[in-house]
Amino acid sequence: MHYHNDVGRIFTCWTRVAMEKTARKVLLVELDPDKREHLLTLFRTHNDPTLTVEVCTRPTEAISRLANGKFLACLLPNDINLLHDARRVATDTLYILISDNSSPEKDSAAISEGADDVLARSGLDAEGLIRAMIHAELRRNSGSKLAQQAKQDPLTGLGNRALLEEELDRLLLRGKRTRIGFALLYIDLDYFKQINDSFGHGLGDLLLAVIANRLRRTMREEDLITRIGGDEFVALLHDVQDPNDAALIASKIIHTLSEPITLSGHHLLISASVGIAIHPEHGQSATELLQHADQALYKAKANGRNGYSFFNPDEEAQTRHNLNVEQGLRHGLLEGQFRLHYQPIVDTRTGNTVSWEALLRWQHPQLGLLSPDAFLKLAEHSGLILPMGHWVINQALTAVKQWRAAGVDCRLSINLSDRELKQPRFADQLKQLLERSKVPPGVIQLELREDALLKHASQATKLCKSLNDLGVDIWLDHFGAEYGALGYLARLPIKGIKLDTRDLSSGADLEYANYLRNLITLARSMEKQVTANYVEDAVSAEQLSSWGGDFLQGFWIGKPRPLEDLLGQSVALSRI
Repeated sequence: MHYHNDVGRIFTCWTRVAMEKTARKVLLVELDPDKREHLLTLFRTHNDPTLTVEVCTRPTEAISRLANGKFLACLLPNDINLLHDARRVATDTLYILISDNSSPEKDSAAISEGADDVLARSGLDAEGLIRAMIHAELRRNSGSKLAQQAKQDPLTGLGNRALLEEELDRLLLRGKRTRIGFALLYIDLDYFKQINDSFGHGLGDLLLAVIANRLRRTMREEDLITRIGGDEFVALLHDVQDPNDAALIASKIIHTLSEPITLSGHHLLISASVGIAIHPEHGQSATELLQHADQALYKAKANGRNGYSFFNPDEEAQTRHNLNVEQGLRHGLLEGQFRLHYQPIVDTRTGNTVSWEALLRWQHPQLGLLSPDAFLKLAEHSGLILPMGHWVINQALTAVKQWRAAGVDCRLSINLSDRELKQPRFADQLKQLLERSKVPPGVIQLELREDALLKHASQATKLCKSLNDLGVDIWLDHFGAEYGALGYLARLPIKGIKLDTRDLSSGADLEYANYLRNLITLARSMEKQVTANYVEDAVSAEQLSSWGGDFLQGFWIGKPRPLEDLLGQSVALSRI
């Protein structure tokens, strides 16, 4: 009688300890019918209506059931391999191993491999079994906080890479036994580095916490969202039967993250790019799926950002090439593989070189000297254009000091990228570099593409005014390719325009020649200077000069050359 009362109290305690769990099921895995019946008899000793015992006679079936159902506990034979497989698909389940005359060393090994307890079958009674389950539950609860912290990103509270890999492993095992698919969404914030650089890491961390909360609200309850580093997040979507479901959630993420954020008085606009990989179509392993989702993310960024893209096996070779180039760019920056060449810009009236434009080159260890056409777009997409731009300005300012010391009175022209244009503190950073190098601001002219001005009009307007206050000239490059910059040309402090005249030298028709002449006339009427670029022959040079062009640049004038080739040579050209 007392025996039944003790067991009853134990069951009551166990019910209270586990009452918050939705699953009150135990999976009993045992092939031998006599051993199985013995364990079932122990459970029947006290009839607990809240507890259900399911029986399984085959290990493979047990793994499938654990993967697809929630169990409070699982009773297994003392089989380490079976324990490994079970824990991989159901980490929250308690694992009690029933041992037949095993040694203490074997039992200890099972505990170290993840068993919650190992019980000797001989002499096992109902009270001992239930006590073991209660104690295992209590130990698991006391250690769960530390286990959770080990799989949690401390900044955002989201899961970390360890949790992602664990859950991926579980779903992949489940996928071998079922046809249920899932999706990986690789999420990267666009231009997050600029916010960190502009406002500091403290505000950047606050922003990441806000982004994490928004992502939580976007995910379904059964899905997992993790932060795997920096501004990179990965969402694991369970039970995805149709790729459109993954696309729908990706769109929701992009829309949610694009809503304005105000932090510490700063109004921030964030966008995100998302790469999608579907299991099993896009990979059979965690490594493959993450890699292919990352490649899809790269494609989304290349397509203009603030969008999503699916992994496409047909584009894998090109994507892999682009990723390799991007890695090469990072390595090249660290290893000093980049060079600056300088192309002369001459005055049409005197034929003298008045400016040199700094042009970036990559001395690739295998491919030789590469022009920007081979790598600049990839640098833009990867965000490397900012450290590259910083390096270019530093190197170019050093070159200015050298040629001024050599008695060469020429200005320096530098191209400004879209990313630099959108940097809130670009003018301040340039000012610091000029002061450090002791180069007068009036020697510098920055070239801003006309299409970038139109695309980012607000930032460009502020930057032009800030640079003008600093004493640096702004030129509009590729002017005339768009229709809409005339208003800005009139009201912004822009020194001059640069025309792309390469088609003039290839037998251009009269209409195109008149168009170029009218652009020059218009710019001169607005008191703007004009540089004609891509001048390839004497006829074009003569025409452009006669129409009122102030300066000429192109291969016929002079090819880009290293600084050492220019210093000490005459800067006057007698061809004009």
